[in-house]
Amino acid sequence: MIGNAQKAAGGLNQVTIPMQGNSMVQGQWTGYSGGFNSPVITPGIQNGQWNLAYWVVPVPLPFGETVIQATDREISLLKARMNDVYAVTRQNMARLLFTNNTANPLQPDSFLNAFDNGSNFPQYGGINRNAQGNSAFQGQYINLGNGGSYSLTAGFTRSSMATFLAQITNTAGGEAPTFVVMYPGDYAVLNQNFIATENTYLTPGNVGTMDTQARSSFPNLLVSGVPIFADYFCPKGYVFVVNCKYTAMYMSEDAAFDFSGFYSLVPLGQIGQQGVVVVGYDVITAKSSANAIGYGLAGAAF
Repeated sequence: MIGNAQKAAGGLNQVTIPMQGNSMVQGQWTGYSGGFNSPVITPGIQNGQWNLAYWVVPVPLPFGETVIQATDREISLLKARMNDVYAVTRQNMARLLFTNNTANPLQPDSFLNAFDNGSNFPQYGGINRNAQGNSAFQGQYINLGNGGSYSLTAGFTRSSMATFLAQITNTAGGEAPTFVVMYPGDYAVLNQNFIATENTYLTPGNVGTMDTQARSSFPNLLVSGVPIFADYFCPKGYVFVVNCKYTAMYMSEDAAFDFSGFYSLVPLGQIGQQGVVVVGYDVITAKSSANAIGYGLAGAAF
């Protein structure tokens, strides 16, 4: 999502997306005379509006490090610290992607409120999902444990996952999702259903040795043409189905992992320097109904 992030800039409501929930014109049949009814003006577009969230990581360069004569030690430590800024930031982004962050307005949106059907998050981008005529802004929120069409107490199989994806595609108006994310323990159960179909091929005439590579298990699973990934940060029992045609990370063009540079702390009565890395971003979907959350999945391998 970082690699495909969209640019955002401006003041309040840095991201504004005109979201069409209803048709704005009506068609009709006509006969030999060519007559038709006058058009009715229908306001089918509402603006979804979001503010970016800003994450900052202060980077210290204390007095002791600046006076060390062995500069290679100082530089290597500073390089490790700067590298850790990127790692901490990415981990924080990944964790917040799957959590409910609405209690803190300083934090970004997540898949949970972006893909909700209005039962947990009735407001999204300033639009009331539960208002009359706003069903198009409701995502797919599906009980996989014991509700509706599913009672997956032993986890997903290839067949039940194919059914799940077919339902999501149908509800989305025929658009298949881009990928699926699962908790590693839930992913492992589905993976067990794939391992039985593995095959190992040897080139005729070649002799197998200890160096012969045999594929075992899969880095990701493919069902109905949709890749399924395991993510450490995805909570157990949840399945997130993402359509990247409408879902993206928006990142500030003025605060995209930008570093301020080091500044002296002498005015604060301290010998040393300090800098800060700033990232402004949010994760937004322009069409909630094209995405889905499955919850209540039982039977995880761990």
